[in-house]
Amino acid sequence: MKKNILLLSLVTIQTLIFADVESLGEIEVISTNKTKQKASQSTSNIDVITSEEIRQNGYTSIVDALSNTLGINISQNGGIGQKSSFFLRGMDSGKILVLVDGMRLNDPSTTNSTSMIEFLPISNVEQIEVIRGGSSSVWGANASAGVINIITKEALKDGVTGSVGINGGSHQTKGSDVSLFYKNGKLNTRLLGSIFDTNGISALAPQKSEKDGYNSKNLTAGIGYDFTDTTKASIALIKTKTKGDYDDEYNSNSANDDYSNFITDSTNIAGTISTKVGSIDSVFNITHGNYKREYFTTSLWGDGDNRYEATTNEYSLINSYAHKFGKSVLGFEYKDIDGFNQYNTYAPTDGSFINRGIFLSNSINPTDKLLIEANLRYDDFDKFDGKVTYKLGAKYNILDNASFRANYYTSLNAPSVYQLANPVFGEILKPSFVNGYDMGLSYKDFVTLTYFDNKIKDDIVYDYTNWGYYNNSADENIRGLELAFSTMNIYDNFRVRANYTHLIDMKDTSGTPLYNRPKDETNGWLEYFYDENTIASLNAQYIGERYSPFGYPASPMASGNYTVWNLNLTKKYNDNIDVGLHLKNLFDKEYQSIYNYNSEGRSIYADVRYRF
Repeated sequence: MKKNILLLSLVTIQTLIFADVESLGEIEVISTNKTKQKASQSTSNIDVITSEEIRQNGYTSIVDALSNTLGINISQNGGIGQKSSFFLRGMDSGKILVLVDGMRLNDPSTTNSTSMIEFLPISNVEQIEVIRGGSSSVWGANASAGVINIITKEALKDGVTGSVGINGGSHQTKGSDVSLFYKNGKLNTRLLGSIFDTNGISALAPQKSEKDGYNSKNLTAGIGYDFTDTTKASIALIKTKTKGDYDDEYNSNSANDDYSNFITDSTNIAGTISTKVGSIDSVFNITHGNYKREYFTTSLWGDGDNRYEATTNEYSLINSYAHKFGKSVLGFEYKDIDGFNQYNTYAPTDGSFINRGIFLSNSINPTDKLLIEANLRYDDFDKFDGKVTYKLGAKYNILDNASFRANYYTSLNAPSVYQLANPVFGEILKPSFVNGYDMGLSYKDFVTLTYFDNKIKDDIVYDYTNWGYYNNSADENIRGLELAFSTMNIYDNFRVRANYTHLIDMKDTSGTPLYNRPKDETNGWLEYFYDENTIASLNAQYIGERYSPFGYPASPMASGNYTVWNLNLTKKYNDNIDVGLHLKNLFDKEYQSIYNYNSEGRSIYADVRYRF
């Protein structure tokens, strides 16, 4: 398999000069410095997944879309809706900041402040921005691996517009979504809703055991008004409810556990006021997040009811100044985060902290060929010492179509409120700290080679002997290579894309390996454009050597070395109707992304969308 991928890559390089597509650099992103700018005006490593790519590849979830992205690996405890573990450059999800329209989705009641991306709908997504590399110097805590910003759809033209979509397929999967937009120049409103339901597959192996279903409902709403050309206001709401089954490893029925289930309820609200005076733009944001999760199970120890709840309140003022050399951004932030968890009727454990931050970001072009980016941020906490983080980056255009970039950064990861509530006895938790850098070469945005190296100090880990969290005295080191070929025509209407991530090292200084990260991951696409409205895409994903912890005390168990193929067909009949047919796991490969947990076998899905 590796030889085939290498051969494909060599052929792709030879045909690179025939590529003719829109450059990523022309796409506008928000994630790099909290203001809208072209991707080319940042030294950061950026990927953008568009709604068109989501449709063409038949992605049924955010997990699907991200799992094929350069530098990201996702493993899941079963099928759709089951717990996901995702990694960016080998760093876990607690070090990845996830946003929807700028609203922070990381749930502080989870064990590591991860975002529950498996519950997010994909039907309302316009694009997904992925920033690889430490970003705490702008975004603060828990962005040391990078940032994922999900942008939802909004009205693109005046009048009433919208769409209706239905989808369904294997495992009695069915879903529907509706979007409605109205825009009249000053007023801009949107209402999007989706429902999804599946019988699923058994979470625990073997595959033919009792199925674990999943159901989700989502509502996204927003209204914006332009008082003048320079003063605007908006408010947005995202509401998601889910319920599903799972298999408790400690249940005597194991994979045939038909009792264990969960429910979740999350609400995110944001209000924004923006003004512009001359060359200065100011944006004031207020966001509120509430996250509730409850897990029910039964085992040898009796019935269990685990409740988790967290609340976040954030306020920020972002000021940007556009000048002839580039842009400067000054930001002020305040966060109040608290939460608790409770098992049955035992006394709840709780945790909270307040975070105040100030940052300054500058991007300048001293010459036409050189871009320099410098960020500096200070975070003050009421429960632990303050931290300074920074980033220094440069991008130099060696030739008209080739560039070299390098970034050095520091980042921090604050303990989650769950970790604060459950430390090892006598342990006072503090933020972990990351020193890292990356450097790379790019040609026309079509081929990119990047080396990265991150060192993590005082990482927060769980002690299974003393039943609590502590700061690990052994530093962790994760370094690797990223290689991407993007949108290259090889013959007539055929196009090839591929990306490859290799983790050279992923262990702490004591030699302990970091689990659930594959040493190698390759994603490749062969696309055929029959005409501008009909596209066929063959996709393959190779996952290399990977180990998962199993048993107590944990032993490393192999869960990698497999390839999964997918086939997608999409057809746009006219300006109003398009359809898709998606065959997943084409050769019915039996594999496990986490040891002892199932993954979906061969399955087929179809969707139809009507736009008006």
